[in-house]
Amino acid sequence: MDLLLNTNIEELILNKIHGKVGRVGGLVNQIINYKNCIVEDLNISDGGFGQIEKIADHENYIGKLKIIKKYVKQEVVFFTTGKRSIRDRKTIIIDTHNAVSNPFLIDRYNNIISSNMIEHSPNPIFLLLNFHFMTKLEGHHFHAIPHYKYTYDCYRTPTTLEHMIGDFENQISFNDSTHNEDYINSAIVKHGWQKEFHEIYPVAYPYIHFHVFDQHNVSELFNLMFEDVTVDIIKTDEFSDNLILSSNILKSSFIKEYNSIIKKYSEQIIK
Repeated sequence: MDLLLNTNIEELILNKIHGKVGRVGGLVNQIINYKNCIVEDLNISDGGFGQIEKIADHENYIGKLKIIKKYVKQEVVFFTTGKRSIRDRKTIIIDTHNAVSNPFLIDRYNNIISSNMIEHSPNPIFLLLNFHFMTKLEGHHFHAIPHYKYTYDCYRTPTTLEHMIGDFENQISFNDSTHNEDYINSAIVKHGWQKEFHEIYPVAYPYIHFHVFDQHNVSELFNLMFEDVTVDIIKTDEFSDNLILSSNILKSSFIKEYNSIIKKYSEQIIK
């Protein structure tokens, strides 16, 4: 594992990410010490990260039996590998863009972490505000977002901060199709990696990368919104991600500039 920007983000994560942790998306969180965490997984039924199934999803006996067998296998993996493992029966099924409509999620977590899912959001600023809503004010965010150079987004151009601000101001929602052509041309036509995937799943939310990230625009995005931001790039033989650690404190300049827009989404977001 290499941290390409040589920051102290690994030490900071070790010191900051502990207690009750809300985890969203994939599992590229290798530098987190899960021994210090009480993990609660949140996800939508299939967010493009692997299908999460509940017994109640199946009406017939055979379907329910298959899910029970899957649960047993997941428990075996959990006891073998620990808290890194996701267990369907322990997963809260909720679209995190709508967290602000769920009072039980207010300040629920000491820290929030996500992996390989912010790029799936058509409105990342609003998504991050939902994470702010779920996290205690003294808490922190840790996010792993694919670096476009090392994924099937490599033929695309990193999304500008101005574009993401525009999506936020215009309250862009899940039916946004403005990125489809760019995504198809990169992921399916030129790279080919997602061709078989999209023979099953539509080119739509939540199965596509709406936005494209490198270390520069993730730094701009998080520094626009939050205090105490550290950004690095992790590179292994299997993946490469932008890593971001920030406090959960919204910048006063962000609140002042976008207060009226934030209130259009929800009066409850700002602590």
